[in-house]
Amino acid sequence: MQLSWVRRVGIAAGLGVGTAGALAGVLLLGPLAASLLLLVVFVLVWPLAAVVRHVTDDAPYSSAALVAGAAAAAVLCLPGLVRLLAWGALGLVSALILAALFVLIDLAVPDRAPRLRPSRKQRKLVRLTETQLAADEQLIASLQCPLSIEELCGVWSETATQLTQGADPRDRQAVAEVRRICLDEFERRNPDGFNRWLDAGAPANPGRYLLGNSNN
Repeated sequence: MQLSWVRRVGIAAGLGVGTAGALAGVLLLGPLAASLLLLVVFVLVWPLAAVVRHVTDDAPYSSAALVAGAAAAAVLCLPGLVRLLAWGALGLVSALILAALFVLIDLAVPDRAPRLRPSRKQRKLVRLTETQLAADEQLIASLQCPLSIEELCGVWSETATQLTQGADPRDRQAVAEVRRICLDEFERRNPDGFNRWLDAGAPANPGRYLLGNSNN
């Protein structure tokens, strides 16, 4: 989903003010204390964000590390923003300069639509579908003609029975591919019998027409 121009400017300005607060926080606490604060908050938030992302089908974020980093930066920003307010006009001007800089950078970068991350349920369905397709391909490969024409006729009759009794969409797709292979083999091995069978309306038992003069 594309962000509106006003929302983009607001987010960029907020990031600029947050950066000013983070820098002021480093000046207030010192580099060592600020680094320790960032590390502690990151270590505390990252596992929780990872667990939430794992158990939720539609997580609102794609990276637990990014969430933990943002939380650590926000914690550092709080004392920094207080320090900026204590500086009065100088602190306000500093925050406004960084906000304007971030807005200009954002406007200079072309807008790109974010990549939609599939939900956990969708990823599971994709893996299941891939497994089913692999199983279907193994079945179809077994019909690539080690079978005799008598066996292929039996397969055709069995698939006709399966379709009559009802089959789910996945089974119907596999049956359609199996029947296509059977048709190709019928025509290749016994074209005359194949044509007679088609002229008769392709009854469920093709053996009557195909087993009389086959070339297998």
